[in-house]
Amino acid sequence: MLKPYDLLEGVLNEIEKRLENNISENLLAEKVYTSKVHLRRLFKFAFGQTIGAYIRSRKLAASIEDLLLTDMNVLDIALKYGLEYEQSYIRAFKREFGLTPGDLRRTGQIIKIMPPLQLFDSNKFGEGLVFGPEIVIIPQFHAVGKRYKLPFRDALVVSKEYRAQFDRELINIPNTVNNNVYININSEAETSADYSWFTPSVQVKTLDNIPEGFCHYTFPTSLCARFRFIGIIGDDINMATADGMFDAIDDFMADDQQKFFLERKRLNIDRYSSAAYDGCLYEWEWFAPVIRKTKSNIPVNPDGIIKTYKQKIPALRFIGKKYSETLDDSVFDCMLSTEGTGTNTLPKQLANKILADLDNWRLNYLFDVIEKKSDKNLKTLYEGGDAYISLIRKKDDKVVEYWLGMFMPEKTEVPEGYDMIDFPKSTLGVCLVYGKRNSIIHYDADCRTKLTKEGICSTDNMGTKWFFQRFNWHRFFEEDRYGKRLLEYCYF
Repeated sequence: MLKPYDLLEGVLNEIEKRLENNISENLLAEKVYTSKVHLRRLFKFAFGQTIGAYIRSRKLAASIEDLLLTDMNVLDIALKYGLEYEQSYIRAFKREFGLTPGDLRRTGQIIKIMPPLQLFDSNKFGEGLVFGPEIVIIPQFHAVGKRYKLPFRDALVVSKEYRAQFDRELINIPNTVNNNVYININSEAETSADYSWFTPSVQVKTLDNIPEGFCHYTFPTSLCARFRFIGIIGDDINMATADGMFDAIDDFMADDQQKFFLERKRLNIDRYSSAAYDGCLYEWEWFAPVIRKTKSNIPVNPDGIIKTYKQKIPALRFIGKKYSETLDDSVFDCMLSTEGTGTNTLPKQLANKILADLDNWRLNYLFDVIEKKSDKNLKTLYEGGDAYISLIRKKDDKVVEYWLGMFMPEKTEVPEGYDMIDFPKSTLGVCLVYGKRNSIIHYDADCRTKLTKEGICSTDNMGTKWFFQRFNWHRFFEEDRYGKRLLEYCYF
C-alpha cells in the first residue's frame, strides 16, 4: 500500500485528470491499492467530505468555464462531464450554486466554487499525514477504561504498554459502541507532579454494569480543537512524530490571530483506530477543550522578564555533552554586554541550535541516561534540580561553548559517552522570562542588565562566566492556555 501522502495525492491528481470522464471509485481505489470502502473512509477522514460529493463539486466547477466562455448548449456540457441527462445536470448545478446554468449565463452572478483540494509539506509527519486544526463540538459521551499514572518522560513507551494491556481486558466491558476505536483520556495530576493520568477506554452506550477494577468518565458536550493524523500500521506514533504533532498544535493555539485558547487545566482526549484500510493504516484524532478569547481573558502578564531572585544551590556535578558554535564579532558584543537591547539578545543562530539539540536529546532519551545514575529525587536537590540544562559561556574569540545535560548530586557517576563539570556551592541570580517558545530563548542580555541593576549579580567578568538556561517540565515544556511558557536564566 502507498504511504498516506502519496495515496491521497494520487487520488486528487487522478480526479483532476478525469473530470471530463466517468470517474469510478473502484478505479481510483485500484490506483492506490485499496478497497473502495476504505478509500471512501480515508477520504472522508482526511478532508471532511465524501469522495463522491467532492467529484461532483469539481465536475460542476469545471463546467462553469464552458458555460461562460463557450456557446456550447447545456446538454453537450452535461454529456462532457459525464451526465447523460440535461435535467440531471441542471438539478445538480442548482443544488451546488443556488441557480441554474441558464440563470448564470443571463446574470453573470459571482458564485463560489470548490477548488481542487491540495496536500502540502506541512501535512507530512514522518510516514503519515496530519490535518487540522478545526474547531468542533463534541456531543456528550460515556467511556469506560482503566486509569494509570503516566510519567511525562516515558509517556509514549508506557502508554503503549497500558493500551496493549487494556486491549486484552476489553472483552469484559459491556455496552461498547466500537471496540476498534480506543479513547485515551489524558488529564493533569496535581500541580508540579511529574506524571499525568492516562485512561485507555472505549465508548459505551450506558454506564451500567461497569466491571470491577474499571473506571468511567462522562465527557461533556464541549467546544474542542481537533487534529487528525493518518499513519502506517507497524510504524506506530513515535516520539518524533508525537513531538511534531504537538508542536503544530501549540503553534496554532499560540497564534495571536487565533480566536480560541486551549483550556489546558482540564484534559484532552484522543481517539485511535487500527481497524481501517485493510490493516495497513490507522487513524488518530486529538481533541482538547477550548475557550473563546474575549477582552476579559487575555493574558495578564506581558511577555518578558516577570521575576528576579537569588537562589542558593549546593555543590553540584553537571553531567552532559559539550558543543561549540562559532559566531561573528557583533554577536559576541551582544553576549558580553550588560545593556539589554530588547527580546532578541541571545543570538538567534545560537538559540535555535540549542533548541534543536534540546529536542533531539528529549526524543532520544539522552537526559534519561544521566538521571538513571542517581537514585535520589532530583527535585529535592534544589529548586529546579530535575530540570534540563543548557550551560553556556564564551570560550575564546568568536567561539561559544555550551553543554546540554543536568545538574546531579556531587560525585555522581558519569555515564559512558558523557562528560562532567563540578561546581562548588553557589548563589545564583535567577531571571524568570515569560512568552512564546521561540522568543523567550533570546533574553540573556536583558536578564544580565536587570540582575546587575538590582544588585543580584556583579558585572565582573559576567560576560565570560558560565550561565545556564533551566528548562523545567512544568514551566517550559507545558504551555499555559495562551500558548506561552516560562524559562529561567541562571547566573553564578
